[in-house]
Amino acid sequence: MKKIIVVLALGLLAAPGLTQASVIEKEVSSKSVVENSVKEVIDKYIKAIGGEAKMKAIYNVEMNMEAEIQGMKLIISGVTDQKNERLLNVTEVNGNVMSKTIVKDGAGTVTAMGQEQSLTDEQVASVLKNQIYAFRELYLDELGINVTYEGTEEVEGEQAYKLSFEAGGDANTTEYYSVATGLKIQTKSDIVGTMVYKDYKEVDGLMMPMAMEITNSLMPMPLKAKVTSVKFNQDLDDSVFN
Repeated sequence: MKKIIVVLALGLLAAPGLTQASVIEKEVSSKSVVENSVKEVIDKYIKAIGGEAKMKAIYNVEMNMEAEIQGMKLIISGVTDQKNERLLNVTEVNGNVMSKTIVKDGAGTVTAMGQEQSLTDEQVASVLKNQIYAFRELYLDELGINVTYEGTEEVEGEQAYKLSFEAGGDANTTEYYSVATGLKIQTKSDIVGTMVYKDYKEVDGLMMPMAMEITNSLMPMPLKAKVTSVKFNQDLDDSVFN
């Protein structure tokens, strides 16, 4: 259970948010076509979410989720503060705090099962690249993330564009965007495993997934989480990140 909780603490709120090597799509004959394909997919995603202006206006996100695993109720609460590069992620099991992840001032800690462990510089960098930004697709150049178009695959019964995000080490992810809607429907990473985004609903003019399903080799079965609340641009006291 400890490994499961740590995985949840590090990765579950990588929302909409994580590794596979980049492979150039064989059918694509020129680099310019690949670059244009990446731009087209991301532009379509931005339009589907609600537009660049609304997305860039978001500087922090509070999200709460509920899940159940092996008969135990999980409450996952997270705060990502893009403006100040801070993050809080708390997992409660049957009403007891089982893990807490805090990243602030360029450092991070994970407390699980009563034991505290400092995050490595690489882990902190991964969090900053994958989880601090609500919509990191808008900040790829600033984050130094290289994206490669890898064609399409079927995900959850629908065709999806596949993009490989090379951010370095554990920050690498593969993202899948619906051909039909443009919305992100799946993320794959070494840290979290496979995360599927479902049940998109509008929140303050932005489309957000209200359900997520995680499959990871450390978990005996997929974890299905339901988002119970999403709030943007809250007044965050420093004490939140203690």
